Amino acid sequence: MKHPLLLLFFFIIGFGEMHAQFNNNFWVFGDSCAIKWNDTLTANIGFSSIHGRGTVTSISDSSTILLASQTSYTNMIFNNTKTFNKHGYSISGSDSIIGEGWYHEMIILPLPDSDSLAYIFSIGVTIQQNFGLYYTLINYKANNDSGIVIQKNVQLNNFPAFDGLTAVRHGNGRDWWLVFQRWDPVNFTGFNDFYIYKISPLGINVNIQNIGPMHSTGGGQAVFNNNGDEFLNLDWRGLLSKYSFDRCSGILSNPVTIEAERTAGYPFYTSGAFSPDDTKVYVSAYTHPNGLGFLDTLYQYDLTSANINGSRQVIYTAPNSDVGFGAMKLAPDGKIYLTSVDLTASIPYPDSLYTIYNTHLSVINQPDSLGLACDFQPFSFYLGGARTYYGLPNNPDYELGAWVGSPCDTLTVGINENEEKNDVFFQAWYNHQWNMIHVNASKLKGKSGVLRLFDVEGRVVVEREVEVMSGGYFTGEIAMNGIASGVYIVSLVTEKDKIQGKILKL
Repeated sequence: MKHPLLLLFFFIIGFGEMHAQFNNNFWVFGDSCAIKWNDTLTANIGFSSIHGRGTVTSISDSSTILLASQTSYTNMIFNNTKTFNKHGYSISGSDSIIGEGWYHEMIILPLPDSDSLAYIFSIGVTIQQNFGLYYTLINYKANNDSGIVIQKNVQLNNFPAFDGLTAVRHGNGRDWWLVFQRWDPVNFTGFNDFYIYKISPLGINVNIQNIGPMHSTGGGQAVFNNNGDEFLNLDWRGLLSKYSFDRCSGILSNPVTIEAERTAGYPFYTSGAFSPDDTKVYVSAYTHPNGLGFLDTLYQYDLTSANINGSRQVIYTAPNSDVGFGAMKLAPDGKIYLTSVDLTASIPYPDSLYTIYNTHLSVINQPDSLGLACDFQPFSFYLGGARTYYGLPNNPDYELGAWVGSPCDTLTVGINENEEKNDVFFQAWYNHQWNMIHVNASKLKGKSGVLRLFDVEGRVVVEREVEVMSGGYFTGEIAMNGIASGVYIVSLVTEKDKIQGKILKL
């Protein structure tokens, strides 16, 4: 079945003037699948320009999808990606973005403080010339919303990537944290390092953590819970681990190994999703075409249990080996949707292959409920004639706001009390590896001043005189050796300026 590429959705509702308030209500995936949840959380079914086996990522406002990108049907054709504008047409110059046909290898993040720019982050998993993390910067409003590519395939690192690219909103409600992991496709050496990139108006910065159990395969998924304060990691060798995540600092902690990697055997864990109240986790398991009689399975874990691994329950087993379970995702209606493929034919499907397995999603209707009370209904959500493959949208939660009451619930920005219009740039941040605070400022009016560090009760912890460089620039550090963890205020006062910002030392 063919569908015209007239618009990305046939149910677009008036454009009007857009504001950069992004939402989670639009999904596109598979062979032209499109879903929009309206204000009453009713799902409207349509068709899209997307034709992809695995990774699809998109960003939308209240009216429509603004930008969408997909990898190709098959990993036999590398970097055959496509990126579409809001009208459903390919953006000029957006072909050949790094992408190999995996499942979680692309994600779109809006550039903070911009109403028209977005990053497409992508990874290279298995092909040496593609290894690493890349970004492509697109102005999706340019040329009457036709879009233009500003930069393409800018490399941030050159490691073979684990197919689990994910992101979560910073606790300040503006910036983003992007999580990258690597693997070893040659010797299958285990790694437990996390490359956590902060995306802000000032650019892209990385912090590296080694924490938790080792993983040694390229396939799997990383997913955040609904509060953004927990992080689940799973892979094709049966790893299932959970971490706490600090949205202010971007630091992982409290690793819990629910299941360690297996050296052999099935199942392979392919996708996971948290329940709306974050007390349950659902995991889909793929058994491989040589699964020795095993069938794809859906599991539930109770995160409130003292023994999370022991709480595992089988929710559903595929009816036969012709069904392959793919990605799952929590939707705006509070239900979890699971995609599946029909394994009786190769990908892409022939035009004649329309079955209950590839024209429907399966649904967990009550995912907060324990065991079979979660009400899993297999192949129950009809897609109106479109077809599924393995992938669902690899989108972050665009609606997750600031972490209210946290040390970063207000943005760390400069305040110049002596100017009607503040044009001073001020930045202070804590470097965990070096145990120091870095301070930068520009456009200062004064020539000399005092740099102070206050605790939350207003006591001076550090104080020293400083000089402003030619042109109004200042750069300096505050060593934090012997200073307790906590929230602090960095203040820079000159004869003409008074600016300050909040930081957190862990």
